[in-house]
Amino acid sequence: MGRTMIALRTVSRGDWGPGVAVVGELDVHTVAAVEPRLARLADHGGDLVLDLSGVAFCDSSGIALFLRLDRRCARAGARLLLDGVPPLLAKSMRVLGADRDLCCRWA
Repeated sequence: MGRTMIALRTVSRGDWGPGVAVVGELDVHTVAAVEPRLARLADHGGDLVLDLSGVAFCDSSGIALFLRLDRRCARAGARLLLDGVPPLLAKSMRVLGADRDLCCRWA
C-alpha cells in the first residue's frame, strides 16, 4: 500500500491576505500529520485562510478537521476561510452539511 502525501506551504491569497496552501490528500493519516500545525495557527488569532485548490482527495476526516479548525478560530476571535474548494470536496461538504458552518469560496 502506498504512502499518502500532504504538504502545507505559505501563500498569498490576494484580498484574503496570507494563507496556507494544502496540497495532496487529506485522510485519517494525513490529518493527524497536519492538524497540530494548523491548530497552532488557528489559536494565534487572526483569520486563517486555507487554499484547498491543491487538494486531490479529502475524506470525512479532512472535513471534520475543517470544522475543528473553525471552532478553534472562533474561540480565538477569528475566522477560518476555505479558498479554492475543489468541486468534489464541495459536493462532499454539501452532502455532510459542513458548507452551512464553514466560510468557503468554491473553485
